[in-house]
Amino acid sequence: MNEVNATALGHGGARPGAGRKPKSADAAPTRIQEAGTTFQEQRARHERIKADERELNLQIKRGEYVLRSAVRDAMAMCLATLAQGLRSLPDNIERRLHVAPEVAEEIEFAIDTRLAEIADSMSDFTTESVHRA
Repeated sequence: MNEVNATALGHGGARPGAGRKPKSADAAPTRIQEAGTTFQEQRARHERIKADERELNLQIKRGEYVLRSAVRDAMAMCLATLAQGLRSLPDNIERRLHVAPEVAEEIEFAIDTRLAEIADSMSDFTTESVHRA
């Protein structure tokens, strides 16, 4: 008798259209199904990525990897020091060895040419060219 009263009052009991709808053959596929992989394959891939990331972080902490910006800054400092020393050579040679100014100018030209070539080859290590690759 209670069941009849509860159903009559709209409480409990089976209601038409309630609950989860059964899967139909024409249901839209999920993203995993569209990718052609199973959930287990996706989860295994995700775990591999996380493990690789943890390994990289460990290698960074151990000092096996350094930041690109640190390498770039160190190289720039080194090359600036080298360029400054090379550019002072013609004047020093002219004064110490008493060579003609024309010879010192030729030495200066050769040094500037080589430094320009080095600068061009070092452009491969700039941030912009790295992002294009």
